[in-house]
Amino acid sequence: MRIDTHHHHKKAGENLAFVFFMNLTFNIIVIVGGLATNSMAILADCIHDLSDTISIALAWFLERIAQKDSTNKYSYGYQRFSILGAVIISVFVIFMAFVILSEAIPRIFAPEGVDAGGMLVVAVIGIIFKSLSVYRLYDGETFNEKAIFFHQLGDVFEWVAILILSLVLMFWDGAPYLDPFVSIAIALWLIINLGRNLIKSIQVLLQKTPDNFDVEDFKSKILDIDGVESIGDFHIWSLDGIDSVMTLKVNVDFGKNVEEIKKEIYAVSSKYHVVDITIELD
Repeated sequence: MRIDTHHHHKKAGENLAFVFFMNLTFNIIVIVGGLATNSMAILADCIHDLSDTISIALAWFLERIAQKDSTNKYSYGYQRFSILGAVIISVFVIFMAFVILSEAIPRIFAPEGVDAGGMLVVAVIGIIFKSLSVYRLYDGETFNEKAIFFHQLGDVFEWVAILILSLVLMFWDGAPYLDPFVSIAIALWLIINLGRNLIKSIQVLLQKTPDNFDVEDFKSKILDIDGVESIGDFHIWSLDGIDSVMTLKVNVDFGKNVEEIKKEIYAVSSKYHVVDITIELD
């Protein structure tokens, strides 16, 4: 049985479209602000924010593909394009985080003066733009949304840190050393969190049993159905980190109502986001 459901990918596409246009607008502000203030934290974010926009555009594009119905070539539909996007985005952002580290670490040993007032203005604008994006993605279900959510949340932390740094720079001459340290801290935060998202995304592609699926509990509920004697072959994997596909072989008492047994199996399975079920009765 196939349950047609793409609502979470449609919602994800709308969320990512909003975040994309927010970031595209903010790109211009960051580039101008970075050049004007000579801040390593902001200059690093110029590269970082451009990667934001590219990755969000890719995520948006792949979420739109994920909404397409199944075809002869893609019989399970296109939902896995969403998880593919999460893998690509996570790898790309982690790479950019290492680029930021390569730029920031040398600056520790040769700090440069920065325009604290300009940093303060850009930081306030950054917090507003990024907070709106985080708010929009907060309840996102897809791995794509989660990847971008962590990215945007990291940006909020970064701009809060830059805001604090700009205030410190106004009153302490030795503070330029702190500028590259802020960039390093944010880059490490991104590497850790996007690394976790990357691992989970790869596990989905490798057809690992979904994290929210308790196999023993599921089998126990199936065996409790009147007429079910045992469970043979059983397989479950996730299409996109949300919806799952299942195949199972069930030994039943054919003296019972077989159609009713199937309905009860479908009812139990639907509670686990299983959208495609193949049942073989033996």
